[in-house]
Amino acid sequence: MSGVAVDVEAVSKAYRIYAHPRHRLLEALWRGRRQYHREFWALRNITFQIRPGSTLGIIGMNGSGKSTLLQVIAGIVQPTDGRVTAHGRIASLLELGAGFNPEFTGRENVVMQGTIMGFPPEETRARVPAIEAFAEIGDFIDQPVKTYSSGMFVRLAFAAAIHVDPDVLLVDEALAVGDAIFQHRCIRRIRELQDQGKTIVFVSHDIGTVKALCSEVLFIDAGEVRGIGDPSDVANLYHAHIAGLETKRAELTEPVLSIPVTPTSSVFRANPTFDQRVGLFRHGTGAARIRDVELLDEQLRPLAAADFNQEIVLRVHVEFYQDAPTCILGYFVRDKTGTNVIGTNTYEENTAIPPRKSGETVVVDFRYRLPLMPGTYSVTTALAYNRYSATYFDWIDNALVFEVLPPPDGRIIHSKVWLPLQITTHA
Repeated sequence: MSGVAVDVEAVSKAYRIYAHPRHRLLEALWRGRRQYHREFWALRNITFQIRPGSTLGIIGMNGSGKSTLLQVIAGIVQPTDGRVTAHGRIASLLELGAGFNPEFTGRENVVMQGTIMGFPPEETRARVPAIEAFAEIGDFIDQPVKTYSSGMFVRLAFAAAIHVDPDVLLVDEALAVGDAIFQHRCIRRIRELQDQGKTIVFVSHDIGTVKALCSEVLFIDAGEVRGIGDPSDVANLYHAHIAGLETKRAELTEPVLSIPVTPTSSVFRANPTFDQRVGLFRHGTGAARIRDVELLDEQLRPLAAADFNQEIVLRVHVEFYQDAPTCILGYFVRDKTGTNVIGTNTYEENTAIPPRKSGETVVVDFRYRLPLMPGTYSVTTALAYNRYSATYFDWIDNALVFEVLPPPDGRIIHSKVWLPLQITTHA
């Protein structure tokens, strides 16, 4: 099919689960006349397409079927129903180092893996210098793999897998391994593949990385598609799902009604248009709600756009519908890719919000500068129960969108965040 790199059409995958190993033998002896198994459907009627050169993120909780879906796309697992059509060479980072022989040297394993993937030995050997440079394991490349540390093993396995020049690359949590330096190097390599027009399918629990890398996101739960589309929108849907589960676990099942209250602060303001605008971007128990978020200048005047490095006040208005002995209010400033560039919360800044009763309010001002690259940014705000719980009173993405203007002196900002510095030259 033209214009499609991967076409997943009505794919389902069932596994037979036996209560005891002997039941498998009994079922074989009965030749299907008696059934000793139950069916577990890891995937149910999954349908989507991936455009050439795009990066699809797949998110979901543990056991949702993400890895099974990647194995089906890779051809490692055959679907029970449906079909997958992929165009071009597929490389998969599913189980790093699978197939490595511990008795062989790193160099021998790299050549062997290339041969398994269909490369002529001379072509694989031509890639070894690049693989060796990426892995940075030094002379150990010529030592048996069984002598490697776990970190060295992962470095070589990732380097070997990512240098096969694929048309479609499947990545399953591979970026969660290795040290921070190696993870940055892996991200940079994936960026290079994106610039080369490669198609990438990326599974991760790191929603920030998914939003930063992916052009589209698929949310899968219990083997079924719950949402697919814009990374921010699907991430919001995923967060709302998690919040709903945490709410049930906390037994906060009673509906909370928004009732009129008498403000306890003259600064507090409930903005009804705010509630209407952020309805699609919020989730939480509703026991307290953020009623407005304002961007103000130094004199507390409203801002639609901020000057470069201007001091601003982010003012958050909160209303409580149940008693809250403790709570934490925080925020992120995100760029247009969804990457968090600035953020903190009251707990980390050692500023306690006093206990609140039902019907009371609080207004919190975060005052800081915006030394950001010119462009459009959004604000995410969240009110948490405490530091250790994944349950939120209220979480709002895109609570506020604003623009940072270019520096008036004409200087160019070469990174997301500018920091003041001192330069000394020594001739």
